[in-house]
Amino acid sequence: MRLKNVTLVQLRTFLSLIRNESFTKAGQDLAVSPATVTSQIKQLEDALETRLLFRTTRSVKLTDAGAVLARQATKILHLIEAIPERLGAVANLERGEVSVGIIGTAGYVMPKVLASYQREHPGIHLDLMMGNRNTIWDAILEGNIDIGIMGTPPEDTNIQSEVIGTHRLIFVAHPNHPLCQLDRELTPKELIKHQLIAREVGSGTRLAMAAYFGALFHQATRPPIVLDTNEGIKQSILAGMGISLLSDATCELELNHGLLKTLPVEGTPLDRQWYAVRLANLERNPAEQSLLRFLAMQAER
Repeated sequence: MRLKNVTLVQLRTFLSLIRNESFTKAGQDLAVSPATVTSQIKQLEDALETRLLFRTTRSVKLTDAGAVLARQATKILHLIEAIPERLGAVANLERGEVSVGIIGTAGYVMPKVLASYQREHPGIHLDLMMGNRNTIWDAILEGNIDIGIMGTPPEDTNIQSEVIGTHRLIFVAHPNHPLCQLDRELTPKELIKHQLIAREVGSGTRLAMAAYFGALFHQATRPPIVLDTNEGIKQSILAGMGISLLSDATCELELNHGLLKTLPVEGTPLDRQWYAVRLANLERNPAEQSLLRFLAMQAER
């Protein structure tokens, strides 16, 4: 059986012959000669290696195999005929899918932005994943996500990126922490004497903390407590275990309710940007292009 040799023309001819019950009428229906109808049916039977019809001088009847093919061919042609409508729905953003990876810090802001997009385009499905900088970067390179939302992306000539938002990194502590009692600007040397709580290696916030302290980062009185989530860090600060560098978006609620306090530290806040990152030189489907435009508009606002 050589299914690859079966053509849509043969299937349409077969179904027309069934409807008209005559090679002559099928030819008229398709604007071809009866001989052409006969040839198409023979090629179809040869490709499928089975008899599809019982032919007499007065009638055409289906074999059992022909009946099965008639049902399947009808489904196939309906699907084919629906393609223009489906493509139109995609082009008009009535349907589509975009996979988005979000770093943990942006996870406190970007879901709200993406929810606004979905309200405008309810037919577009957003497939979301969250992880640290390395996780999102690997997913971009492996093609597992269409768009990665992250901090400053690694240098790579095979990616495109654009700014879609801003945030600030600040040092925070429990209001009862000794450093909160000092009514002046604090220096990095003062901070490093206290217990730091840091994100895991590979996190953008961890890189920012190490860059801020420079050589001092490795001269801390005690090694940093390392946690792999912002929530874990916030809970540790609330428990009085130490201080940390976090995005203001991450701890906005706790700061507003006085559960955490911003430390006035020299050289802070650190202004940072979020980027929409994706592989370069790839054709973008309409849904992905639409989402990128929406994110860019949010950044402008």
